Amino acid sequence: MKECCFKINLSLEEAKKKYCSWMNEEIEFELDEYGDCVDKSVHISETEDGWTYFVDFEGGAFFGLSNQAWTKLANGRSVIYAYYDEDLNTELIVIKNGTLIREFSLYEDEPDANVNLGAFEYEEHSPIVDWKDVVTFLEKEFTLN
Repeated sequence: MKECCFKINLSLEEAKKKYCSWMNEEIEFELDEYGDCVDKSVHISETEDGWTYFVDFEGGAFFGLSNQAWTKLANGRSVIYAYYDEDLNTELIVIKNGTLIREFSLYEDEPDANVNLGAFEYEEHSPIVDWKDVVTFLEKEFTLN
């Protein structure tokens, strides 16, 4: 099981343009049976609260990207990215208005690459200190409204 997704506080059309620029390619999005835009395994949808969600159903499209790559995508906006897999690897990036405020990663086979920097509002009540905390965060915070 892998879960890999991010959200950006842009409209769907703006987010699609930003995504194409970030991926450095022209992407022809298709519509699935639910009306969501799809690029390969990545499904894209907009919520009423002004965020656009990118969910990778194969689980690895965004795994291992640097905080610099996420900051470049944000370009002054807010982005939240989270990933976990069955091997107990996990990543979390929180960028608020273009500033990286939280980076957390645990790699089962590469402990020297683990990172735990910063904090964000969610952690006032639920600190993120291990794999299961990122799983819980995803379940609570990455629901489509």
